Amino acid sequence: MCGFSGVTTGDHHQYREALLELTTDEDIISGNIDTSIQTITEIAAAVLNVPRVNIWLFNEDRTHLRCIDQFDSRTETHSNGQELSVSVCPAYINALQSSRILDVTDVYSDSRTAELYEQYFESHDIGALLDATIRSEGNVIGVICHEHIGGPRQWTDQEIQFAGDIADVIHRTFRNWESRHQRQQLQFRQSLLNSQHETVPYGVVVISNNGEVLSYNDRFRNFWGLSDNALEREITESLFEQILPQLASPEALVDRIDQFQTHPHEVDDGELTLSDGRVVEWYSAPVVADDDEYFGRLWMTRDITERKERQRELERKNRAIETAPIGITLSDPAQPDNPVTYVNKRFTDLTGYAETDVLGRNCRFLQGEQTAPEPVAEIRAAIDAERPVTAELQNYRKDGTPFWNRVTIAPVYDDDGALSNYVGFQQDVTDRKEATRQLRVLHRVLRHNLSNRLTVIRGYVDSLVESLADDVPDAVEGIQNEIDQLEAVIKKHRKIVGLLDEAPEPRTYTVDEIVIPAVSTVTSDYPNADIRTKPCEEQVEAIPVIDIAIEELLLNAIVHTDTQPARIQITSEVHNGFVEISLADNGPGLPAEEIAILLGTQDVEPLKHGKGLGLWLVYLIVFLSGGMINVEDAEGQGTVICIKLPRVEASSSALD
Repeated sequence: MCGFSGVTTGDHHQYREALLELTTDEDIISGNIDTSIQTITEIAAAVLNVPRVNIWLFNEDRTHLRCIDQFDSRTETHSNGQELSVSVCPAYINALQSSRILDVTDVYSDSRTAELYEQYFESHDIGALLDATIRSEGNVIGVICHEHIGGPRQWTDQEIQFAGDIADVIHRTFRNWESRHQRQQLQFRQSLLNSQHETVPYGVVVISNNGEVLSYNDRFRNFWGLSDNALEREITESLFEQILPQLASPEALVDRIDQFQTHPHEVDDGELTLSDGRVVEWYSAPVVADDDEYFGRLWMTRDITERKERQRELERKNRAIETAPIGITLSDPAQPDNPVTYVNKRFTDLTGYAETDVLGRNCRFLQGEQTAPEPVAEIRAAIDAERPVTAELQNYRKDGTPFWNRVTIAPVYDDDGALSNYVGFQQDVTDRKEATRQLRVLHRVLRHNLSNRLTVIRGYVDSLVESLADDVPDAVEGIQNEIDQLEAVIKKHRKIVGLLDEAPEPRTYTVDEIVIPAVSTVTSDYPNADIRTKPCEEQVEAIPVIDIAIEELLLNAIVHTDTQPARIQITSEVHNGFVEISLADNGPGLPAEEIAILLGTQDVEPLKHGKGLGLWLVYLIVFLSGGMINVEDAEGQGTVICIKLPRVEASSSALD
């Protein structure tokens, strides 16, 4: 923001101080347009006590006015790009052409602005305007608009004079920019002419005003593949005859050549696309003698195909960063306190802070009363050591609401290996943290209550068994079975909660290391089950409890098989980067609900009574292992369940 603080509106000294600040501003003097216009609009808004100031310029055909800067003092933000069609406001445009200042007390009743009331003024609650035209060589090239919000406003003579002075400052800024641009072009041209052709990274050719090729370098000749006779004296036509067919649109260059014929002192540059897809940058300038006499023309060309591709790639990356679903920041460690120099939109949406609130500050402003010191210290130590770090800490939005922020910070180095920036990633994990907390509470409460109830029930059952000796009623046996089932549910619940709370990292196993322990466990409880396997040393990647998934599938097949003994065949084969472990049984087939649980398409609603818990555990284990499940079910003819696990190349050794 600008450094002008201002005093009471209407103070004569205020206007002088503001104009003095503008006339001595280095950016305005040097013609730095982008910075200058923002400084001008900020000072104008402060001095005239208006919420918004806009600078509009006519386009080349004068059909539209385009806003190059709009400053809103209420939000301290700048924007641009808005357009206003000349056709919708002829009275206003005519007033600009005939008047230096439009001091509109009431935009609704003033004939010069009434046509814009419904389209623009009403929606922005604009009641009065103070507009000053920006002129160059007597022509209106634009306007600076000072918008008063609310009802009408009577503008003072001093305010009117100040608005005109501001418009003059803008004109001087444009003129300074043009002068600087011309000086830069002249200096560039002179330096090129003074240097040796062969030392510049351009193809260079100089052509006299009568068509002679005065000089050229090898880079120019080789790039265009020119023959020697094309560069002979006084046959410039031959030169362009060889160049033009190489262009995708030769008429563009022909037009420029014709333009230079009628405007020999014109300096211009541009880009040309070749028919083979390459892009060429060109620059052309007049060659003049010391007395400013036109002597000829310099042409320079350079292949910028790679640069354009890098530019497009950079633009794609910038778009990706700006639209990324996580907050992204860049900070500058070379500056005191490592301030933020860039934020994407997701960061502002996440924190509630505008870009202007963040830039120039260290991100610690997100911390608050409940921010734990440990993750902050961890991040600080990592930054000091120039190493990446990830931590979760409680941060606060602009409105004071807390959220859990998963912060990742990593150093960024330049081509020379020097630290240039820190990139930060911010992700709101509040929902996950709360879900984890509730999951732990659920686990603790459920385990405690079920375990206590089961202990009481088992005590009663044991007493009944002892009193009844060998004559145990079926009801008591049923109670014992139910207790066993509930204990199994608790065990599975504990495993699921553990996996959801902190999923283990996948490891490498052979198929036999997974299948054999599961078969051994199941056959110890069901010795009559006929479980057949084929040895398989193929290696897969899975989480350490993968054998439990096989075990659960075996138990499910045995328990639900009416035909005795239960027969299960386990086979394995490699297909498309996966090892497929298939379990085929002779049971009646799986209900549709259970198939949906295995495939992960069933809602968890059935789990509220413990039904399907084992199958859902299977799904969860396979999912966390990076695998998939297929089910082939033929009602009354058994079921084939196929677990697909990522294959590991045989050269990789299995982990312990």
